[in-house]
Amino acid sequence: MRLELGLIHIKDVRFGPRTAIEDSVLFVNRTELNSLLAQEPLFDRVEIDIAHPGDSCRILRVLDVLEPRYRLDGPNFPGALDGNGLVGNGRTRALKNVAVIETDQLAPRSRSLIDMSGPAAQYSPIANTHNVVLLPYPKNNADKNDYRLAVKKAGLKAAVYLAAAAKELAPDETQIFELPPVAANQGPKNLPRIAYIFPMHSHQHPTQQKETVFYGSNIQGFMPTIVHPNEILDGALMFSYSAFTWFAQNHPVILELYRRHGKDLWFAGVVLTVAPAVVAEKERNALLNARLAKEVLNADGVIATKIGGGAVDTDLMMTYTRAEELDMKATLIVMERYPDTGITFVPENVNALVTPGLTRDAITLPAVDRVIGGDTLHLDNSNPDNTNPGIAPLPANQEITLWIGDIVGAISQVGASRLTTYMS
Repeated sequence: MRLELGLIHIKDVRFGPRTAIEDSVLFVNRTELNSLLAQEPLFDRVEIDIAHPGDSCRILRVLDVLEPRYRLDGPNFPGALDGNGLVGNGRTRALKNVAVIETDQLAPRSRSLIDMSGPAAQYSPIANTHNVVLLPYPKNNADKNDYRLAVKKAGLKAAVYLAAAAKELAPDETQIFELPPVAANQGPKNLPRIAYIFPMHSHQHPTQQKETVFYGSNIQGFMPTIVHPNEILDGALMFSYSAFTWFAQNHPVILELYRRHGKDLWFAGVVLTVAPAVVAEKERNALLNARLAKEVLNADGVIATKIGGGAVDTDLMMTYTRAEELDMKATLIVMERYPDTGITFVPENVNALVTPGLTRDAITLPAVDRVIGGDTLHLDNSNPDNTNPGIAPLPANQEITLWIGDIVGAISQVGASRLTTYMS
């Protein structure tokens, strides 16, 4: 599979009379985009706003983040938006430095936020993008789960609509992602073969029946599977709980393995998996994760990440143990949750960990001039601001103390964080 990702570098986003790209500026016809999104029967109305890097602006109730993409050769987000089809092969346009932000206007509380300036901005890559923010307001009778699925689909529509403005443009830069079929992907013997074991969801938080996570499937009952890394980069995967799709489209582990492919390592491929809720299934998936990496991808070593909360640490550690039993060196990327205990569960045999940061580290954010997505902010009951333990809502524009993990992208479980931990 060969993916040609044509990058269009955008330096500004503005509302305008038509949706087009001129001199690296994306102009958005707000009326046209609004009409496209307002077709959803669960929405009472849809508002659209723009936030720029450096703005004194706070975005609340973030449900998902997408990079605008348009495929020239095949379906966009197959199964979730367009009909069935495969991605990862052919040509795709990507608008760089732009993001579509979906907000959840039914959220009982807002814990996922983006500050476009101030101390929070240095931790989140989404604070560095020009953000087109969608605010779909539900009708009174809207079911919570159906509404959120509609919001996700609206975000996909917006991402494709914006990127379609680039379909006739020559890219500013073209990135090629290509790996041969598994049977032919052997590589030179002097380079270690590295596979990536990628949990895309934790069923500790079950997906909804109509939820579209991977090629339109809600992935209930999903078994570890070999996938091509290009599929993840090109729209086959939409994150559900505890992650944002932008980080799949710009997956740092996959991009780094590609960057080093053929130089100091050989990228063997990807094992896509989930974290089940039942112990026996966790043990089964750990066995299959390692077995597929060893026997199908012929890996000498694996990199494994996690998704979800503390319970999923057990899945990651089981996978580590099974990989090492099969004589593969394993390295884990796993966030720290608590200042006193760090990672929830680490067996004695684990000797290679990378941390993308401590999620429960307090940070104080200054007041802002503008808020998008709501007027009030509800903190978690365990929030470090002891004067406001989450019982009463706070004005969203005021100075606030919260966990750094509540900032979108500050703690990325796939390694996009700008935080890490050093031993001294």
